[in-house]
Amino acid sequence: MSNEIYKTLSVESFYRRHTDPPKYAVEKEPPNRDDPRKMGTFDGVLLPCIQNQLGVIFFMRLSFVVGQAGVYLASSMVAICFFATCTTALSMCALVTNGKIEAGGPYFIISRNLGAAIGGSLGVLFYLASLASSAMHVVGAVEAFQMGFDLIDVFPWDTQIISFITLLQLTLVVLVGTEFVSITGPIFLSIVAMSIVCVLIGTLLFILDKWHGQLMVYNKKAHAESLHDENFSPNYSSDPNTGITPTFFSLLGTIFPALSGILIGSNRASVLKDPERNIPTGTLLSIFSSTGLYLIFITLFGSTFSNALLLDDKLCLIAVSFPHPLIVKIGIIMSSLGASLQSLLTSSRILAAIATDDCVPFVKWLKPVDPSMDPRKAVIFTWILASSFTLMGKIDFISPYVSMFVLMMYCGINISCFLVGYLKAPGFRPSFRYFHYGTSFLGFVWCLGLAYCINWLHASVGICSTVFLASYIMNKGDKKNWGDVGQGVLFALGKGSLLALEARGKFHVKNWRPLVLSIIDLDAYGHPEHIHMMRLTAQMRKGYGFTLVHSHIRGSILDDETFARAERTRSILTQIMRSQESDCFVDVSISNSRTSERIWFAACHSGLGPLRPNTVLLSWPDDWEENISRGEEFFETIKGLTKLKKAVLVFKGHSSFPSSLEIVQNQTIDVWWIVYDGGLLLLLPFILAKNRTWRSGTRLRVFAVITDLSTCALQITESIKFHLKRIRIPAEVQSVDFTATAVRDMMANNNKAQYQNFNNVTGIAARTSHMTIDDMFSTGSSNFFSHSNSFAANCASDTSVGDKFVKIEDLLTTIKERSELRRDTVAHFNRMVRIYSSEASLILTNLPVFENSADSLDFFACTEVMCNGIKNVLFVRGTGEEVITTYA
Repeated sequence: MSNEIYKTLSVESFYRRHTDPPKYAVEKEPPNRDDPRKMGTFDGVLLPCIQNQLGVIFFMRLSFVVGQAGVYLASSMVAICFFATCTTALSMCALVTNGKIEAGGPYFIISRNLGAAIGGSLGVLFYLASLASSAMHVVGAVEAFQMGFDLIDVFPWDTQIISFITLLQLTLVVLVGTEFVSITGPIFLSIVAMSIVCVLIGTLLFILDKWHGQLMVYNKKAHAESLHDENFSPNYSSDPNTGITPTFFSLLGTIFPALSGILIGSNRASVLKDPERNIPTGTLLSIFSSTGLYLIFITLFGSTFSNALLLDDKLCLIAVSFPHPLIVKIGIIMSSLGASLQSLLTSSRILAAIATDDCVPFVKWLKPVDPSMDPRKAVIFTWILASSFTLMGKIDFISPYVSMFVLMMYCGINISCFLVGYLKAPGFRPSFRYFHYGTSFLGFVWCLGLAYCINWLHASVGICSTVFLASYIMNKGDKKNWGDVGQGVLFALGKGSLLALEARGKFHVKNWRPLVLSIIDLDAYGHPEHIHMMRLTAQMRKGYGFTLVHSHIRGSILDDETFARAERTRSILTQIMRSQESDCFVDVSISNSRTSERIWFAACHSGLGPLRPNTVLLSWPDDWEENISRGEEFFETIKGLTKLKKAVLVFKGHSSFPSSLEIVQNQTIDVWWIVYDGGLLLLLPFILAKNRTWRSGTRLRVFAVITDLSTCALQITESIKFHLKRIRIPAEVQSVDFTATAVRDMMANNNKAQYQNFNNVTGIAARTSHMTIDDMFSTGSSNFFSHSNSFAANCASDTSVGDKFVKIEDLLTTIKERSELRRDTVAHFNRMVRIYSSEASLILTNLPVFENSADSLDFFACTEVMCNGIKNVLFVRGTGEEVITTYA
């Protein structure tokens, strides 16, 4: 009874603990939206965006664009810009409403949603666009001052020098304190609004002949019966200031920066009451408002002023302003300086945010000591870069660069939003209801096409630079766990490819490639026992399949120490494979199962779908004599893998086997070809020879083993040479006499049942797996022949050559007890290999076939004698699916 009461109280206590969270677990209240220091949609987003869009280009270049391109084409330019900014604004609104916004504005939003690589590269583009825009507005202010007060060409390079000094003064203002910049923002905005009103009133009064300002009567457009007059149709002529005749797209590049200031709101997210609502609403309203104003003034200018005035006087708006031109002159200068000040502050803060995140290594030195401090180093660095743009001296020369930076950034934002939306990334859940990935893709195509139309060379350089920067950040920058749209893309591609491969069924032999599962034995400390196994595994990558490195630790996964050891082992194996320049998958399993069972399980269940291992690489158990049970289990493992239709590779190697970082010179890879099993024995050395280690200084040699007395060695050699030529594998060919041995019985697989389900091409294996080379390539050989035992005496004299053979007497005794003929065979094989291939770096040959489990010791003894005194031997047993086709 007491136990039941105790259990009841324990359960109640559990539910009470988990249903009544502690005080520290209670979610904090959201920030107070009624904070008087915070701004709303109108003053925090809408007005700053409109101020940026109605800047120096509106006052000093819009009339010129109308005079050159006409009302229709000028309106179409605005429509083109509107579509680019609107589609990008929809994508940006989705990003803004997909999480919290902190310092860094657009950079923070993009990087936290799309990853460090994309965020860093697009952040750099936004930074460059902002600093170039700052220089453009300074040059515009100086140009307005010079033209408005008739101070042109006072001294050489006057515009550049004055712009440089003015930008330096603005930089000092930013260094003194950012509070001043925030205070002057509304003042400059009021000046812009007053100037627009003065221009609008003056133009309307000029139409009614109530006001002429500094204009003459002939500056007024004559009445036209048709709308297709000089101001509505294009009239391209030489620019009086630059001497260059503009085109439609060059004018588009000039006007585009005026309508691209849609990211101002997201850059002010920290001072907004509700950024997720204020930014989308204010940004979209500013786009529609500024577009409407531009269309109205384009129509008004084209209907009011003469074409000659629009082409010759870029300050005609000042001349017609009411009540006095001085108001608009000062307004243009002040608004331009204010816009430059805002852009300078914005760009320096973006640079400081990028440096603080340590994403872009080459700007880490610009990181402020304290994030709460003003980024002084970033401000100075930005001034240096922006000053280089002021040296161009003309708005017309700077604005195309601003357009290109902005368009490249728009392309990146749109394509990234399209990818995360199309791939349905679980972390992308924007609350903005009007987003669809289709509009993002349309915006990407539109902005990319627009960039190439404005300047294809600059667009190409911009794309290459952006991709390079993203790759640089991905490889050299600090790893950030922010999520990466690239991972979603790769996942979708991988998933689609796997499903497509599965739907197409089994691989055709023409597409067969080794998908290698390499079994790595570990020592007591979790390190690989045989480094040559790791080296050979790494060099398999030129088969253009994939490689799985698998190791096993005996124990329970619930044991913390065992689990930690497995993690350390995985890290060690990964580092070793990376040092061998191999991109492979590493896995370490934990279980108490038998070795053969866990290798079978790994061979069956590693990989995914059709991408499962078809080849298993095993290391030769050197301790099979001392550990008989391990040897028997190894023998069972090979039999099981053969039954699973896996190609088996057994490597009896040495530490002298070259690593992937070495270059082998004047060496050979020798193939002792006994049984034709489809071609894996030829394919593997060809794959290895393509590796950098072997490529330049290695020759491939094929030794054709003749087992039939009636076979003509010369004819076999020529037939194999012809075959190698047809399958495009360059190699030297030489025949070797094994007619008086049992090599056929040891190597040929007489079990045809495992091939009975293969298709027509791989059905070759059913006919060739038990056929020797002379059976395949000799026209006069017999498939059934008897072997002579008279060669045994010949071989016996060569089986003891001194201390080189380790326990050779005992091994031969073991073999003799089972088969005198096998003894002669392996001794002769070892003798021939030592004669012809003693200097070879690697020797490949067929793995002996022993079907009876009782023959496990015989298998080990024969195999040991075959390669005794030879350092690196790779035994191969194919499945028959590795048929090398003679057609493409």
